[in-house]
Amino acid sequence: MTFIKTLPAIIIMAILSVSCNSEDATKTSTYWVNSLKTECDAGAGKAQCLQVFKGEDVSNAQWTLFYAPIEGFTFQPGFLQKIKVKETQLEDSEVPADASSIKYELIEVVEKKQDKKTLLNDIWAVTHINGTAIETEHTPTLEINLSEMRAFGTDGCNSYSGKITDLNDETLNFGALASTRKMCPDMTIPNQFNQAISQVASYKHEQLTLYLYNASGNEILRFKKVD
Repeated sequence: MTFIKTLPAIIIMAILSVSCNSEDATKTSTYWVNSLKTECDAGAGKAQCLQVFKGEDVSNAQWTLFYAPIEGFTFQPGFLQKIKVKETQLEDSEVPADASSIKYELIEVVEKKQDKKTLLNDIWAVTHINGTAIETEHTPTLEINLSEMRAFGTDGCNSYSGKITDLNDETLNFGALASTRKMCPDMTIPNQFNQAISQVASYKHEQLTLYLYNASGNEILRFKKVD
């Protein structure tokens, strides 16, 4: 009789346990998705991965790689998207080889806005150095590749390349720029360009013109879009 009386309680406890485990296996997260994918090692080789930021101040986001697909989400290059996602922890038997143990499903796109930084992703030719227009047969150039966070080009004599170490809606910093060592008949403009680009701290983009400034807010380089 005791067993019969306690049986409903056992069943109820079992149901509650299954319910709690189900809730523990699922949660909702909100994060920003970057406007550009970046190269990543996805296990089976190189791939293009999303970048996400779990914070509010997206203008100063610290992006991390996101390897798994998000069901129902459409990535749009050039747009920052704030999304709400359902995350479900899968059983070991449900996880495919080399795949995430968490299933991600889009609940909603909370916010979407154009990322102004992506307008820098182009090839630029110098028109002014330290506010003075330049005239030269060999124009210095700057190419910005945001998917790799790299900058490269020519100073009018030598080729250079390096990392973009900091970038938001206003700030732009380059790391050490490696350069070839060729000597040209006139090194005036290459030397001016190299000195200026090593001081870049911020930028402004207006239509087809890119302005770069030093830490004091003085314009040190001005470019026009090549294409």
